Amino acid sequence: MALGKGRRWAWGLGGFLAVTGMMAYPEVARPDTWVSVASDGRTAPYVPLVRASHPWRICALLPGTQDKFWWGVSWGLVREAERQGVVIGVYQAGGYDRLDVQKAQVDACRELKPDAYIIAAISSNGLDAQAAAIADSGRPLIDLINGMASPYVTAHIVSNFREDARVGADYIVAHRAEWERSAGRPLKVGWLPGPKGAEWSEAMETAALAILGRAGVEVIHGGYGATALPTQMDLVRDLFDRVSDIDVVFGNAVAIQAAASYLRSRHDASTHLVATYATDAVADLIKSGIVDLAAADSPIVQARIAVDLAVRAVEGRPHGVWNVMTVERLDMAGMPGYDLSRIAVPQGERFQLRPLAPPAAVSPSASPPVLSTPIPGAPIPEAPGGASPHLGAP
Repeated sequence: MALGKGRRWAWGLGGFLAVTGMMAYPEVARPDTWVSVASDGRTAPYVPLVRASHPWRICALLPGTQDKFWWGVSWGLVREAERQGVVIGVYQAGGYDRLDVQKAQVDACRELKPDAYIIAAISSNGLDAQAAAIADSGRPLIDLINGMASPYVTAHIVSNFREDARVGADYIVAHRAEWERSAGRPLKVGWLPGPKGAEWSEAMETAALAILGRAGVEVIHGGYGATALPTQMDLVRDLFDRVSDIDVVFGNAVAIQAAASYLRSRHDASTHLVATYATDAVADLIKSGIVDLAAADSPIVQARIAVDLAVRAVEGRPHGVWNVMTVERLDMAGMPGYDLSRIAVPQGERFQLRPLAPPAAVSPSASPPVLSTPIPGAPIPEAPGGASPHLGAP
């Protein structure tokens, strides 16, 4: 992304190592990495601000930590806040079944009077009352990735969920004849969308089932569930218990990771795996030839853009209202040229939980004090002597 003539900005985040196959990824993103975004209908490389004009305070709320997709998002939020010189608090609700916790987190965050909010909502309309209250306070609200239906959202940076699903569904349809010849019968596709009620999983399901249905492909629904590995593993086992000769498992990244492990335990190398989005674990499985394909929509970059949009909104700078990330096809052939720092955190890093410093702590480098009324799910800063921080939400 250009910051000026002859200079390019890459959303590179450093080196990392995938856990599942110990695959080494590049130390840094290539300097010519550009990310295109459809902003209010116009697709172009997104150009971020060089730096905020003030250390604004931003409250960011994410669904949970079980899916490593959100590790990358939290990493992107924190790194972009540091780059722009703003203060950010990052909270997680504990999972897609914890809408009540996310509501409480928004309400508690309002007491800290941040300058802007970034929310990856558990439900598209579950935070309507909170969004209206934020609007009443005159603060901007950025919808990050998952999609919020509220008219009070200032700007959206979201994935194109239908396109994510289309990439995988089209791939299955394109290979259908080949796979049916190999199986000697009509294709059977097991579908695992993710949590019920989440905008992203429902949009993916609508698109995927429409494409496969028009092609006459048999789809066996594997059920809904949070994108936690134990939950998705249970769904995978149940799917194969019901239909043992599934030819393709198609679904969320955690389900595909679970399916890879389950099939490995059965010594089954013939079942095809296709993911609706990519994580570092899925990227490693693609590199290893275990997963056929995943849609990649740069969640870490989306997080960085969310921070930039928040700063622009607070400072009254121009910004798009509807910003939709372009989707790329990630397969073995494309792995060498793909900048994996868009989807995975560096080696040794985890979910970036941190409390939002109160208004008196204006320096972004200052250590935030313990809050008198902690936000549900907030990390308590480490106690003297190195005690481990306590998380209010799992």
